[in-house]
Amino acid sequence: MNLSDYINPVVVENTDFEFIKDYKTLMFNIVRNTAKNPVKLSSRFQIAILGVTDDRNSNNKGAGLASDIIRNELYKLYKPASGIKIVDLGNLKNGETVKDTYAALTEIVYQLLKKKIIPIIIGGTQEHSLAIFKAYERLKKVTNIVAIDSRFDIGESSDQFDSVSYLSNLVNLKSKFLFNYSNIGYQTYYVPQVDIELMHKMYFDTIRLGQARTDLSETEPILRDSDFVSLDISAVKSTDAPANYNPSIHGFLGDEICLLAKYAGASDRLSSFGIFEINPKYDIQNKTSQLAAQIIWHFIQGFSMRKKEFPDENSRKYKKFIVSIQSSEYEMIFYKSKKTMRWWIEIPYTEKKEEKKIIVSCSKSDYMQASSNDIPDIWWKYYQKLN
Repeated sequence: MNLSDYINPVVVENTDFEFIKDYKTLMFNIVRNTAKNPVKLSSRFQIAILGVTDDRNSNNKGAGLASDIIRNELYKLYKPASGIKIVDLGNLKNGETVKDTYAALTEIVYQLLKKKIIPIIIGGTQEHSLAIFKAYERLKKVTNIVAIDSRFDIGESSDQFDSVSYLSNLVNLKSKFLFNYSNIGYQTYYVPQVDIELMHKMYFDTIRLGQARTDLSETEPILRDSDFVSLDISAVKSTDAPANYNPSIHGFLGDEICLLAKYAGASDRLSSFGIFEINPKYDIQNKTSQLAAQIIWHFIQGFSMRKKEFPDENSRKYKKFIVSIQSSEYEMIFYKSKKTMRWWIEIPYTEKKEEKKIIVSCSKSDYMQASSNDIPDIWWKYYQKLN
């Protein structure tokens, strides 16, 4: 594909780039797609940064200005690990209509995923998540999506489609390629009870803000099993991220959201990541853009720590635990990595009268719950979803 048909290259003028002199910073460790030195997509790259500047389908006018400011802050940071090949493609061109922009984003992400390049989408508004999912549909890949968001973005009408209703449109697609959707960090007072009940009815995972902050490590299995993570900056406390149209006095702290990004980056399965809804008009001393840059930094650091782990019952790298649940026909089978101490659980299901199983990520607390003669929620949700 010709990138110039879809993307405006990185512009270095009128930025802080010329003042960055240290060769250990990302400024000198990211290949930039510029007008003078255009880049061709190549599988030699592992991560691609792509800005989105379209905010026409949202009340958050100004979110389209975020990508260049985030980029400016990112380049000042020291590289988190060596040997990672990163390309900055520039900013996606706005189409004649917003639907044209969505189609172009789907095409770019599709091409990147085909080449095993992880896109990091910066800027714009969160309904672009649907365009990113459609790239997975084109690949015919069964997909798990995780939204880190203070709200569910279901909207008030099935006909509505914008940055606060994209989820209902995603669900209404009834795509056979959407297997699971998870929300991390929702705030109950922002979410109607009927929406919470809908999420439970569909066996989607939801973790309240307070629940997540009590033990962030409990979110790691969900992020480990994700394909695409969509981060709405409103999930972060407004004192740490003021540049938002819908700020909240509660939310994740800056270091907490960076840890979630690190979990996502370390996921062997995850193949795309997006940060949306940052509006520089509301920012204070570029605080939110700096945080966004550090979120990306932690994601890259997590990527450098990938272990390519997945349980094999014949491998000596994993311990296998079998737990019988009293007064139940079910038997829980767990796996634990001897190297990283991460956990997985086996879920049985029947397809066309054939007995099958899948293995999904879980936490030690799920094993402890089963050991206490109680079926873990993760097992039950997946069992209901599959059978």
